Amino acid sequence: MRISILFSFLLISSFLFAQKKLPVIKASSKKAFIVEGEDDRQNWNLSPQAKPDIYTITKSVNPKWIRFYTDIDSIKVKLKPNEHFDFIVILNNKDSCYTRIESLPLKNYSRQKPSTHDTIPFVLTEFNNVKIKAVLNGVDTLNLMFDSGTTGLLITNDAIKQKTHLSDNTNSNNILRIGNLTWDGLQVFPVELSGQGTDGRFGWDLFDGKVVEIDYDKNVFILHTQLPAISKAYEKFDMEYVRTLFCIRAELQLKNKKYINRFLFDSGYQRTAMLDTLLMEEQHYPKDLAVIKKVIMRNGQGGEIPVITINAEGLDLGKQRLSNVPVQLLATANPARFKTHILGNEVLKRFNTILDFQSNVVYLKANSLANVPYKDAK
Repeated sequence: MRISILFSFLLISSFLFAQKKLPVIKASSKKAFIVEGEDDRQNWNLSPQAKPDIYTITKSVNPKWIRFYTDIDSIKVKLKPNEHFDFIVILNNKDSCYTRIESLPLKNYSRQKPSTHDTIPFVLTEFNNVKIKAVLNGVDTLNLMFDSGTTGLLITNDAIKQKTHLSDNTNSNNILRIGNLTWDGLQVFPVELSGQGTDGRFGWDLFDGKVVEIDYDKNVFILHTQLPAISKAYEKFDMEYVRTLFCIRAELQLKNKKYINRFLFDSGYQRTAMLDTLLMEEQHYPKDLAVIKKVIMRNGQGGEIPVITINAEGLDLGKQRLSNVPVQLLATANPARFKTHILGNEVLKRFNTILDFQSNVVYLKANSLANVPYKDAK
């Protein structure tokens, strides 16, 4: 049945492509690339076999310019949510590569009746991990970390072997239950490491279309289908989506100079903030910054990353200032794989947070952890 449906879809797609007179560009190499917005570049390989070959852009609330480049030609289009654009790339003057760029519809549960407000307890560990109890496929109990700097469901190789009934094929449909909430059809992505005391992590996209309230004073998540009343003590930040993740704007002060840029909102990063060396060069950060400490960190794949820590005189999140924040610098490229600083949970835990994935904004309000000492402070 599934094969028949897929075959029918391909026939319909081919028919639709044949019926429309589509824009045509040329290429002499299969290697191409796509630029979303201003500078988010993704590599792309042309495929004459796919009919169509589909590229799905990152979630975007507003219309977004997309530019598609071959080695000798290009085309651009402005897409709104739930729109797509079809065109043909002629490869080496003989092969037709039917290509589609699509923008998925935005999820929004605000019209769901009745509205729901589900509370999920969590543990904030000494390593700044937000640890939540979950059940996989109705039988396997796991401790998972909420990681706003990732998407999907990721479980460590050790946990897969020792704590689950998963076979070697983890690409099958899986069911995850957290509190009263259930997600089905999930793919499990194996990883080498997760936060201390956790068996894996899950990303922000499980809550897409809803509103997530994170209360670090009470150690609870509250998932709303409608935005609750928000006090004036909260400050509002627009989400900027890049490569399936979201960032907010913040400002650093170093040697009496201010530097504003985007920060990946990453509760899975245990420290305060990781600064992007490319952005530091572009904005001419001072070179002679005093080093507090040097350490070796490990990423989710187990790779070693040399890190040095310096002191930032100030980190401003809107009108809310954190003073003398120890921030980290990498000796390698930014692990986010695009230009952004990273805001970690040593900072984020100091703010009760509302993640509104309907209007795509973040609300922050200082909480009882606002003035606790930083682990890496001098």
